[in-house]
Amino acid sequence: MRLPPAPALALMAALSGCAVAPDTTPVALDVPAAWTSAADTPAAGLAVDTAWWRSFGNPELDALIGEALVANPDLAAARQRIARAAAIARGARADLYPVVDASASASRSWQGRDRASNGFRAGFDASYEADLWGLGRAGVTASEADLAAAGFDRQALGQGLAAEVAATYFQYLSLGDRLDRAQRVLGIAERILTVVEAKATAGAASGLELAQQRGAVASLRASLPDLARSRAETANALAALVGTHPGRLGIAARTLEGITLPEVAPGLPSEILVRRPDIRRAEAQLAAARADVAAARAAMLPAVRLTGSAGYASDALADLFDPAGFLASLAAGIVAPVFDAGRLEAQRDATAARAAELAETYRGAVIAAFRDVESALAAIRYLAEAEAAQQVATAEARRANDLAEIRYRAGAVEFLTVLETQRSLFQQEEALAQTRYARLAAAVGLYKALGGGW
Repeated sequence: MRLPPAPALALMAALSGCAVAPDTTPVALDVPAAWTSAADTPAAGLAVDTAWWRSFGNPELDALIGEALVANPDLAAARQRIARAAAIARGARADLYPVVDASASASRSWQGRDRASNGFRAGFDASYEADLWGLGRAGVTASEADLAAAGFDRQALGQGLAAEVAATYFQYLSLGDRLDRAQRVLGIAERILTVVEAKATAGAASGLELAQQRGAVASLRASLPDLARSRAETANALAALVGTHPGRLGIAARTLEGITLPEVAPGLPSEILVRRPDIRRAEAQLAAARADVAAARAAMLPAVRLTGSAGYASDALADLFDPAGFLASLAAGIVAPVFDAGRLEAQRDATAARAAELAETYRGAVIAAFRDVESALAAIRYLAEAEAAQQVATAEARRANDLAEIRYRAGAVEFLTVLETQRSLFQQEEALAQTRYARLAAAVGLYKALGGGW
C-alpha cells in the first residue's frame, strides 16, 4: 500500500510518541546492611584502590602485574572484543539515519539496423525507515549495553588476572620458604644421623635405630625434589600469566619475608554493586537483553518506509545536466506483518525468556559477590588466629627437637623420642609456611571480592 508523502509524514508525527521502550524495572536484591564476618576488621584499614597490589610492599610484584596487564593474551583478546562491540554500536547508530547512494549509468539500444538511441542518467537515491516504535533506538540501546558489557568483561579479566598473578607469585615464594625449611630440617636430621652412626660404631645404638634415622633422612631428601618441581611449575604458570615464556621470567625474591600483609577496610556491602566489574557486566547484559525484547515487540508493528531520488536524464551526455532533464521522486509506504507462522511472536518470547534468565543471572552474581567477600573476611580472620597458634607450635617443636637431640647425645632418652620430634618439627615447619601463604592468598581474595583494581 502506498500513501502520499504528506499523509505519511503526518502519520509518522502522530505515532512518534508510541515507541516501545525497554523495561528498566530494577531487579529485586537483598543487600545486607553490614558484613557478618567483618566484626574484627579494623575500620582504619586500607581502602580498596586501583593498584591494590602495591599495598603488599613488593616492587617485583608491582612490576609483574603491570607487565601482565599489558602482555597477557586473554586481556589483549578482550580489548579486541571491545573494539568489535564499539564498531557494532556505531553501525546501530548509523541505522537511524537515511541511506543515500549516488548512481550513474549509460546505455545504448538498437531498434532494427539503423535506429539507435543513447541514454544517460546521474543522480542520488535515498531510503529511510521511520523509527516509529523504537526498533532502531532499541537496537542502539542493546549495542551500547553490549559495548559496556565488553568493557566490564575486560575489567573483570584484568582484576582476576592481577589477583592470579599475585597469588601465584606468593605461592612461588612460599614454595621457596618450604624448600628452605625442609633443607634446614634435613640438616638437623643429618646431624643426628652422624650421632647415631657414632653410637652404633661404639655399640651404644642398635642397627634398628641406625636404619630408622637413615630412613628419616632419606624421606626428607625425597621431599626436596617434589618441592622444587612444584616451584618450577609455579614459575612456569606465572610466566604464562605475565605473557612470556619461563626463560624470560626472572624472579629475584626467594622468600615471603618482607611481604607486608595489609589490613583492608571492606566498606559497605552495597558498594560492591558498583565496584565489581562482573556485577556491572551482568547488569549491562540484562540491559541489552531488555532492549532486544523492546526491539522484538517493535518488529511486530507496521513500518513506514520513505524513498526518494533526484537526478538528471538525457539522450546526450553533453546535455545530461541541463535543467530540462531534472528528475525527482518521493514515495512513502507502510509495511505490516500479516502472516509469518508465529515467527515474530517466537522471537519476542525467546528474547523475553533471555531477559528473564539474565535477570536471575544478575541476581546470582550479586549473591555470589556477597558470598565471596564474607568467605574472604572469614578466611583472613581465622587464618590470622591459625598462624599465631602455628607459630607457637613450630617454636615448641624446634625446642623439643633441640632438647631431644641434647638428651639423646647424653643417653637420657630413647631414639624414638628423637625420631618423633624430628617428624613433628618438619610437619610444623610445613604447616607454618602454608598458613602464611594462605593468609596472603586470602588478602588477595578479599581485594578481588571487593572489586579492587578497577
